[in-house]
Amino acid sequence: MVEFKVRPHKIPRYHDGAFEGASKSMNKKGDLKSRKLEDDEYVRQYLQFYYQFQKSEGFAVDWDRFDYAFHIRSLDNPPRGFCTTRSPAEMVREVTLLAIAKQNEANGTKLVLVEHIQANFQFVSGLMCWLSFWAMDVSSSTPESKIYQAKLWRRGKEHELHLFRLKPTDEEIASVEVEPPPPMQCEDSEEIAVVFARAGPEDDPGVPFVFRRTGADPGVPFVSYRTGGVPVVLY
Repeated sequence: MVEFKVRPHKIPRYHDGAFEGASKSMNKKGDLKSRKLEDDEYVRQYLQFYYQFQKSEGFAVDWDRFDYAFHIRSLDNPPRGFCTTRSPAEMVREVTLLAIAKQNEANGTKLVLVEHIQANFQFVSGLMCWLSFWAMDVSSSTPESKIYQAKLWRRGKEHELHLFRLKPTDEEIASVEVEPPPPMQCEDSEEIAVVFARAGPEDDPGVPFVFRRTGADPGVPFVSYRTGGVPVVLY
């Protein structure tokens, strides 16, 4: 399996709305901050991350917006010491070509990689990868570059292709319903520290959730963040 070095003549937007620009989120950041459940800014960024990840089904996260490390990370910019034998770009190309090869083998297609877009990962008894890329089926009478998405699990020589598809349309993405995140627990106990709920129509439309800290007066209000990160108390 090799890459096909023909870039599409016109590349449309990969994301819309809250995900605009996520496909170009390749800037290298310093070390990300660890989880700070007592920090409202951490919870605010977590809500943004959670919504983007769930809305795009794992494939589109604007990593440049975040200063904290979450359970899902960018494979384009993995944590320090993640791999000492290959560069992030080499790892991304390797798992993407593996996903394409599995798809071709299963369906008799002749897809070739054109250009990488974004790769995300999570440790799940191995490496679970969410891959977005341009590819072209050279067996077609009119080959055309299209955006594909693949979800691949890999551990050593073991691998499973969980999903391979064309990128959903904007309408299909908009129709994905995202539920509020589950409650967040304290690290040293099973005590629930933060709970979430849907935001109201007056809140920031980019993050349709609000949060409340527990362990205090039950009347403590939910907190939302309007555009610009300004906290708003919701009674």
